[in-house]
Amino acid sequence: MGRIIDAALATATVFGAQYLGREVSPVEDGSTRRWYHHLNKPGFSPPAPVYAIVWTLLDGLLAWSGYRLLRAESSFKRTLALSLWAICVAGVAGFPFAVFRKRRLDAGLAICIGLVVTSGASICTAKKVDQCAAKLQIPFFVWLTFAVFVQEEVWRRN
Repeated sequence: MGRIIDAALATATVFGAQYLGREVSPVEDGSTRRWYHHLNKPGFSPPAPVYAIVWTLLDGLLAWSGYRLLRAESSFKRTLALSLWAICVAGVAGFPFAVFRKRRLDAGLAICIGLVVTSGASICTAKKVDQCAAKLQIPFFVWLTFAVFVQEEVWRRN
């Protein structure tokens, strides 16, 4: 594929997952906002504006990583790296569905843990295809690891 198409595909995939996650979760619904607001969250849980800033950065890095993987020479390793990358991106949409639509804190924790594992595998696999693509995924992995601690505390307290 061409550079523009690869860039558009990677970007649309990542930001499409974010859009889908927002569309399937009733975040703007008053009862969901009240429910989430009343959850007992740990003191180290970031405020809402931090999530927006961090996720914008992470989405950009994930899109760039996906673009680099798409530009790599076609191989089994590349296909595996792209598959794991895509699973990570899909998990981004799955979390708000589980937590906000279904109000399942346990499922949210399971998704976070699964994403840490998948993200780690994605980084290891991408490293064999494109070192830069792998490095671009590290902040996502770090954030997910932190998210597991936050989500575990939210789940345990509620």
